[in-house]
Amino acid sequence: MKGLGDLKKLLVLSSLSILLSASDELVDVLSDNKSKLIDTQKEQIKVQTDKLEKSWINPIRLQYSKSYSTQFDNTIGTGQFVVSVDQPIFKMGGIWEAVKYAKALGKANDLDIEIQKRGFITQALTLLYNIKKTELQLQKFDFLIKNDELDILIQKQSYEAGLINRTLYDRALLKRNQDITSKLELEMQITKLKNDFSLLSDKNPQDIELPHFGMIDKSRYENSQLEIQRDRFKVEEKQHNKYMTWTKYLPEVSVTGRYINEDKNPLFANARIKKSYYTYGFKVSLPININSYRDIQSSQIEYLNAQISLDEQKKKVANNYNLIKKRLEII
Repeated sequence: MKGLGDLKKLLVLSSLSILLSASDELVDVLSDNKSKLIDTQKEQIKVQTDKLEKSWINPIRLQYSKSYSTQFDNTIGTGQFVVSVDQPIFKMGGIWEAVKYAKALGKANDLDIEIQKRGFITQALTLLYNIKKTELQLQKFDFLIKNDELDILIQKQSYEAGLINRTLYDRALLKRNQDITSKLELEMQITKLKNDFSLLSDKNPQDIELPHFGMIDKSRYENSQLEIQRDRFKVEEKQHNKYMTWTKYLPEVSVTGRYINEDKNPLFANARIKKSYYTYGFKVSLPININSYRDIQSSQIEYLNAQISLDEQKKKVANNYNLIKKRLEII
């Protein structure tokens, strides 16, 4: 049937261009729950990214302590309240790399969610196409069964007139029963397809108009692939992580400061010392770790693996385009 042939072509063509239009034109095919799930995942990634961007900022510590001493005739209690800060301000570029690492990781994770969303849309449209195709097949079997009934009538009349033996009549009966069975199987298949579709969309399949797709060039197809965009951000992420790992083992400059409000020590009760005061300064530190070389080497390998994965993804996309184009030529 011409309708089935057109649907087959649309199915193949849709796999080529669905990624271009899924977000803009077809996103409303998804159910409210699926859309909310995607939105909450995106919001979670945004929050995690913001948190990671500021992870280099150390917390301000608040501390209160109360101690008692029996050193004197009477038990003396002294309290102390401290606000302290120990904040790195220079890590040989590591702070800026940490911010860029967080941004790249956030973009890669956000694209993962976008890929998931487009996957849902592709599944929904594939099910929709299969529903339409199966409905056309049902129409075909309706005509076949009507034709079988006519053939049975002709064979029966010929058999009763003695023009043929019963074999042809029995074959006609068998053919009708087989077609009825096939139609029932298709009806079960449609029920399953609609059930699967309902898990992805709240819409009635009958109310959705099949989208129209057009052929696109290879360059546009490759540039539209979210997997490639995501893997590029992963390469960027691993590159920043490699530099961050290296700077972990370089000198670090930090500023320190404390605000202290405490009870005076009885030994210095008459001394001219303040109850509340500040201390501040800076420090330079250099960690010496036996595993530093291995840690740096591991981050370098992760970066190289990300580059290889990107190259493999590009090859996969190019091969997929060529395969779909060939299928379209055959159809």
